Amino acid sequence: MKVRNLIISILAVLILSGCAAEVKLAKQFANPAQPYRAAVYFPEAAQVTLIQSEDGTYTKVLDSLDQNAFLDILYGAYADELRRYGVDVYIPESQDDVPTDSIHWLVILSKMEIQGLFTPYVDYLFDLEDEYEYTFPLNTVNVAAWFDINNGSWRPTVFYEHNLTDDFNSHVSVSWKDGTQYHYDIKPLRTDDLYHYSVFLGKLYASYTFDYMMNCYIEEEMGKKNVVPRFRLGWDPYEKTLVIQEEEEFIELKDEN
Repeated sequence: MKVRNLIISILAVLILSGCAAEVKLAKQFANPAQPYRAAVYFPEAAQVTLIQSEDGTYTKVLDSLDQNAFLDILYGAYADELRRYGVDVYIPESQDDVPTDSIHWLVILSKMEIQGLFTPYVDYLFDLEDEYEYTFPLNTVNVAAWFDINNGSWRPTVFYEHNLTDDFNSHVSVSWKDGTQYHYDIKPLRTDDLYHYSVFLGKLYASYTFDYMMNCYIEEEMGKKNVVPRFRLGWDPYEKTLVIQEEEEFIELKDEN
């Protein structure tokens, strides 16, 4: 595993070294001459829905969720994490009177949907002769978010969704007496898990926001020379390093009109 990680690190360094223009622009963005400021608005409520299974049952994991607490925690985590990226987060008196330009942003979480449902999880067991599969309905919370961002002009709406499910673990034991035995354990989601989840999402959204704005900057600057970026980059505010963006990120929703 250490050798694999070393190889990946070396390859990443080689790729980044071949992206001089992208790296130079990313570093300029991550270390601006003037600090960024972002007016950030989150909605007062999310759209919460429960999806029934075919047998009419539904997960009750959202029954005790306090929406206000969830969104407040989400906002706090988002603001704290964005500040780690060097962005001053504030709430202006009027949403209609927010200065926007390359270093002054308006970020609006315009819509959030929280869905509770059961999703089938298929676990596979292999022995020397056969293959078995076991299907378990897991409590699942799907959170989808739509962001609108203005940095002098409105960017396309960006979207991201993520699932949180019951914690599932399984293993197989083999003995001369009992043969092959399949064991599993499900730790069901609890209300407290959802509030911890809101912290996770807030930090994730903040990192995606900064990386999205950075890649937009790179694309715009290189576009002035009719050049298209070869890679999308991410910024690690803890290590102060650039990484090649391989994980999920915000998805731009193109206007079909």
